[in-house]
Amino acid sequence: MARKAKRPTKKAKKQKKLEALDLSPELALKLAIAMHQKGDVERASNLYRQILSIDPHHVDALHFLGVAEHQSGRSERALELLDIAVGLAPLHPDIHSNRGNVLKQLGRTDEAEASYRRALELKPTDANALNNLATVARERGLYDEALDLLHDVLALQPDHYEAHQNLGNVLGSMNRFEEALEWHKKALQLRPGTADSYRQLGGMFYALGLIGEAAQTYEQWLAIEPNNPVPRHLLTACRGGDAPSRASDDFVRESFDHFASSFDSALARLQYRAPALVAEAVVAALGEPRASLDVLDAGCGTGLCAEHLRAYAKRLVGVDLSARMLERARERKDYDELVEAELTEFLEEHPASYDLVVSADTLVYFGALEAVAAASLGALRPGGHITFTVERSEESDAPHGHRLHPHGRYSHTEAYLRRVLRAAGLDVTALREVELRKEAGKWVRGSLVTARKPARASAP
Repeated sequence: MARKAKRPTKKAKKQKKLEALDLSPELALKLAIAMHQKGDVERASNLYRQILSIDPHHVDALHFLGVAEHQSGRSERALELLDIAVGLAPLHPDIHSNRGNVLKQLGRTDEAEASYRRALELKPTDANALNNLATVARERGLYDEALDLLHDVLALQPDHYEAHQNLGNVLGSMNRFEEALEWHKKALQLRPGTADSYRQLGGMFYALGLIGEAAQTYEQWLAIEPNNPVPRHLLTACRGGDAPSRASDDFVRESFDHFASSFDSALARLQYRAPALVAEAVVAALGEPRASLDVLDAGCGTGLCAEHLRAYAKRLVGVDLSARMLERARERKDYDELVEAELTEFLEEHPASYDLVVSADTLVYFGALEAVAAASLGALRPGGHITFTVERSEESDAPHGHRLHPHGRYSHTEAYLRRVLRAAGLDVTALREVELRKEAGKWVRGSLVTARKPARASAP
């Protein structure tokens, strides 16, 4: 959170009290900031709102409520508040920097960069703004520029936690994993017990093939946060043995809520191809679009498939477990409806509702596919199609047809895919090996599958 801003106030307003707490706005602000810094965002937000009910132009309350709204996933509202704050205090660098953070989450990268640069014009030694500008450079693939900016941050503030994390992230993007690992270790030393440090450190151990060390990292994380489904699932994935039939709803929800703000840019860096691949498969199966179909984007995430599906759809529905991913999808304005729900249950609740179901890399969080295949058959109308991608296993690596990997995702064999779809009553019309994205500098092998529900029931 940014530092408290200084603001001239009218003496008369200083004398007013917040009736619920019998505090002046200034004392209430101090209390709210203390709550905010301890992570009690909701109570802090309530106090900021009370301050604004007395003084609607209180710059600090506007600023920090904007930050809180951003942290709570309400970025559009956050931007409204920060725009007001900037208008009232245009020379306040922290407001510009935090406004840049919101714009970046909203995918408005050019505007975010402009806000960060304005903050640096006002305060050239602003370590936070330099760090934020480095994240934009990384997002654009300007890794050397990002490294230079981050070293400038550490020259100003050697214990800047986010700069250590971001140095690890940039070096990881450059496939310099051993160097990245050292920066993530230093970040964890600066803030012991920080979930994101364990997440990044475990990821670097995995990238280096050090699965035992990754497991130890997740064990330490789980000891600190025993109810967190993310380290629990990743630890199970690293240990091997009996894997669950699919990742838990809580794991999927927590993971993708966490990554929602950076999801699109991260996948762009990994040369993510799944949306384009399913689009190719849809064209091959259906030909030219006529905007005549009911289409389901199953596990829609931030909506990367929507631009490929919109021309086929008279109605386009997206379903996902992550509320924050759905917020990003909503910003695209391509969907007629977005639903927060578990995929199999949603399919079962919508019989004979869709002509086309598309799923890009969602089923990588399912091991056993029998239930979701049967539910897909039920949700399709006669003659309808399903197209999806999964990661690919060979028979020797996955004798049961699927396996859970240390990165937390499942892969499937071609024989298993064909067997499951056939058993569900779907006819496989196309199945080919593809490259889905890069991971640790190497292409991830996948399968691109299209299947069709028969137009009429088979004769006995």
